[in-house]
Amino acid sequence: MSLHAIIARRQRALIASWVRNPLVQVQVEAPGALPGLVFISDAGEAGMAGGVGRRDERNVAMVTRPGDPDTQASCWVAARYSGYRSAYLAFIREAYGVRATSVELAGFDVDHLLNRARSPQDSSFIRIEAIPAAANQDWGRLFEKAASDPRFYANQARERRTMSWVICAKLAGQAPPNGPGDQAGINRLVQYFVSIGLDAAEARDGLNSMLSFAYKFR
Repeated sequence: MSLHAIIARRQRALIASWVRNPLVQVQVEAPGALPGLVFISDAGEAGMAGGVGRRDERNVAMVTRPGDPDTQASCWVAARYSGYRSAYLAFIREAYGVRATSVELAGFDVDHLLNRARSPQDSSFIRIEAIPAAANQDWGRLFEKAASDPRFYANQARERRTMSWVICAKLAGQAPPNGPGDQAGINRLVQYFVSIGLDAAEARDGLNSMLSFAYKFR
């Protein structure tokens, strides 16, 4: 199986899990919180958390349970840790038995699902995945920079964070709107969320709320 096929399968699995239950975790306070968190719908069915390769478990953790790694394995890194691209490739090797290289990641960024600048502690653990590069960079420039403002309470104190409309859109390669006033861009995203089974009004309210909040201090 190619790396790109694995990435696509993981994206679909994670988005489908979020559609079923919006409380999919993307950041936790420490590795000890990870064993129950592959997908939140399975929380309570303990997984196993361990290191990835020879990497220090205080920096990189892999959570697994028996079964399909698309839904039963995830990779997490400490917010302070900078080697997450190579950690992701090591995770793919261990979870899927596929030895991929950095070159094969062309077109994708390996990144934190939640911008690490939004983590209140360097020791917090954030889930990483491969994300379409263009969408990831556009969201980073137009939304996440604003959302990472340290004046927001969640960025100061909240160590457990869940998936959001923005994270789902990034994973799916959907481009961001050009701010809270870009109704055409918001409408386009609403249509995408409807296509994966979500309510249009809820999607619109969620996007408007997140964009307005993120741009509060701009």
